[in-house]
Amino acid sequence: MHLAFPAFSWPWRRHLRMVQCMTILLCSLALAPTAQAFDHVAATQRYQQWVKDFENDMTQLAAVRDPSDADIERLFANTVVPSSRAVAFVRQLAAQPGGSASGGIAFRGAARLTIGVLRQAVVAGDGGPYIDTPPGKPPLTLRAWYLHIDGGGRLERLFNDPERLKPYHLPPDGTLERDAYPFLVFDDGPRLRLGAITREFWDVVRFMDNAQHG
Repeated sequence: MHLAFPAFSWPWRRHLRMVQCMTILLCSLALAPTAQAFDHVAATQRYQQWVKDFENDMTQLAAVRDPSDADIERLFANTVVPSSRAVAFVRQLAAQPGGSASGGIAFRGAARLTIGVLRQAVVAGDGGPYIDTPPGKPPLTLRAWYLHIDGGGRLERLFNDPERLKPYHLPPDGTLERDAYPFLVFDDGPRLRLGAITREFWDVVRFMDNAQHG
């Protein structure tokens, strides 16, 4: 005589399925690409190429009288983010005198000082995403790059001033901190483009300007 057994959902089968699922999940995590560390060398190479291109664009802009924002966005199409604060910064920079002289001493203007600081900087770290909202414009998703600016030792007084930097230090990669370290804000897409000048960077330019006047 055959006995009819009721259908049971055997516990060991459920455990087996759970083990199989966990194994698949762990393998997927192991094979998934890990987040890449910030490549300071590659970033500095991109930055240095941007400085050269930006300086060339500034040279071309010098031949344009009373440039409009449209002129700047056209000339700086590969180095400045359209409709960003950087557009207004370039316009204001171009309006400044190239330099001055007093008592037989030549002083560099704001544009030359800015280019000089940009040239000597190297990328020190990644400040992470930076949302900037230019006046009357849509928000821009940019990225902050910390810059090491040596200044030949002349910037120690600035960096050690507790009223400016609180205190002077390089934050960890991916961390944005204000009043800690000079940084600029870029669109780091296929072409590196400036999105905004920060007060931390501009303080360096102003300090260099004051230093040349004694």
